[in-house]
Amino acid sequence: MKIRARKFDGRCGRHKRYNPAVDGRGGIRGACARCTLLCEIWEASLKLNQLIRRFDPQFDDLAPRAAPEKLEPVEDPRQLRLI
Repeated sequence: MKIRARKFDGRCGRHKRYNPAVDGRGGIRGACARCTLLCEIWEASLKLNQLIRRFDPQFDDLAPRAAPEKLEPVEDPRQLRLI
């Protein structure tokens, strides 16, 4: 199952400086529906991360991924070598 591959970069058209991670629900001006949705998305992402960590406590999404091992080409024994 692949979940975290999606990146979301959303902003409210009216309140471009609103950041739910910094401002929280208290930073929403005039009960703006788009800012409220951004805050709900942020809270849902936090909940998702908590559930993933509870499912697999050893999972570290901040650690860099290891580079895949390079396989060395295997010589075909049927090839005839010259010299």
